[in-house]
Amino acid sequence: MESTQPISGIFERWSNALGSAVYRRQVLLYLLIFIAILIAFPHFFAFIESRQGWQIADPLLRLIPANDLSLITFSIIWIMSLFLLVRMIQLPSLALNAIVAIDLIFLTRMVTIILFPLEPPPGLIALEDPISNFFYGKAHGFITRDLFFSGHTSSMIMIGLLLPRKWEKRLAFAAALAVGCLVLVQHIHYTIDVLGAWVFTWFLYRMAKAMVVIPQNASPN
Repeated sequence: MESTQPISGIFERWSNALGSAVYRRQVLLYLLIFIAILIAFPHFFAFIESRQGWQIADPLLRLIPANDLSLITFSIIWIMSLFLLVRMIQLPSLALNAIVAIDLIFLTRMVTIILFPLEPPPGLIALEDPISNFFYGKAHGFITRDLFFSGHTSSMIMIGLLLPRKWEKRLAFAAALAVGCLVLVQHIHYTIDVLGAWVFTWFLYRMAKAMVVIPQNASPN
């Protein structure tokens, strides 16, 4: 198993990983897929914003007054994302697993959003995040129809599944619960979007693990 020590052996781990042609091919492939997805995002979101969807009844949202919690939500998301990035730099196998998992989340959400066109929940308050909005496409403004399943919640769950240590997992899952509640309070998602994120993300994590081949010499003790 690859050591989870934050600094110890980091250069050796990356030297071994990048010395493996199998590892390099996988990283290149999945990074190219990631870049292609980012390029496609503005066109995809322009398409989904231009079509009509269904507005579904959500008894829970009716009980929750809408409030703008954008700052808290994205503080949690970007702090946990940066934490994952640091761990990816430290652990080559985690880096590869994370890239594949992110690709799968993006691609699966694109499919489910197309298959289940939904209108935004009543009382939605725009979730302001300049970093995400940049990739969505500035010309389209705030995206309101990327609903099923919740990408914000799914990202936090996936971080929890990817991180190697128990305390890290607990922290990330707590962040996932918090973000899931926050997007509901802001009426950005339906309840089913948040619950669906837990189901889809677990399967996508298992799929990512099955897709990745970590060469033995890329995982020193």
